[in-house]
Amino acid sequence: MKLIHKYNMNGYNIVVDVNGGAVHVVDDVTYRVLDYYEDKKVEDIVGLLAGEFSEDKVREAYEEIEGLVEEGLLYSEDEYEFHPSFVNRQPVVKALCLNVAHDCNLKCKYCFAKQGDFGGKAELMPLEVGKKAIDYLIANSGSRKNLEIDFFGGEPLMN
Repeated sequence: MKLIHKYNMNGYNIVVDVNGGAVHVVDDVTYRVLDYYEDKKVEDIVGLLAGEFSEDKVREAYEEIEGLVEEGLLYSEDEYEFHPSFVNRQPVVKALCLNVAHDCNLKCKYCFAKQGDFGGKAELMPLEVGKKAIDYLIANSGSRKNLEIDFFGGEPLMN
């Protein structure tokens, strides 16, 4: 699949070739021509943008885009292929993060979790929910010998 991503930032028109990773800063004409490049011929684009840009500018922008495409810097192919062992593998769960305490006793003003309750009701995870989550991890871990359980929260040691 050939993909680009267009956006404006700090007064710049930026175009990213998603598959290849090339980043381009383009002028207003090229930015607008890209709206139609894949689906329309240059003559059609000239007509569509006649009220905004001259024919020469539109054709010049179109040729610039064609050059980038030919060089593989725009609308590049997605050539990534997953290894067959990855595609056909059985899914395995290797880690679990349990939010065991939606609360905190410290109430720090700078806390990313809004003093531990994430801006909601302060609650603690029931023991049975935690046990079921751990049972799920073990049941779906395949032949893994090492598993990871992270206790998270506001302050997980409150629970």
